Amino acid sequence: MKTKTEKILMILKFLALLGGIWYSILCGSQLTTLVASFINPEWAKRTYEVNLDIFNIREKSTSFYAYAMCLTIAVSALKAFIWYVVFELLSKLKLQTPFSMEVEKKFEKIAYLLLGVWIVSAIFWKIYAYYLSQATGIQLPANNTGYEYLFMAGIVYIISQIFKRGIEIEEENQLTV
Repeated sequence: MKTKTEKILMILKFLALLGGIWYSILCGSQLTTLVASFINPEWAKRTYEVNLDIFNIREKSTSFYAYAMCLTIAVSALKAFIWYVVFELLSKLKLQTPFSMEVEKKFEKIAYLLLGVWIVSAIFWKIYAYYLSQATGIQLPANNTGYEYLFMAGIVYIISQIFKRGIEIEEENQLTV
């Protein structure tokens, strides 16, 4: 019989897989919108999850539009990849021996990917918005700070270090026995 923790982890594993699938679909949709916008701009305006703020940039500068879409696609791809790594982590996690190097490395990988999302969504986006306003005069809404990803990256990295210390303690205990 499965324990409550095992059931919860199985549900979370399923939700992580759904998150990965969702962001993969979102990334594919954004990529389709980018390609379609150069073939048929009117059709691309009506595609799933199109960002009209970004799409309107296309009228002034196609290169700035393509760059903005690439940043958006990169963020979605990173988020999809994070969810797949979380799914792998939950698949590899064994409750009998939770402290393993493989689990610790997955936590560390998730932390670095979250840091990557923050870099792309906050820093690169701010640089892009600055150059866009200088070149075209278009002001983008400044609601994309991405600080939540920096915060999450820090927390997940701390958890990875706790797991690393747990592994060290287990190894020390095995040597003393």
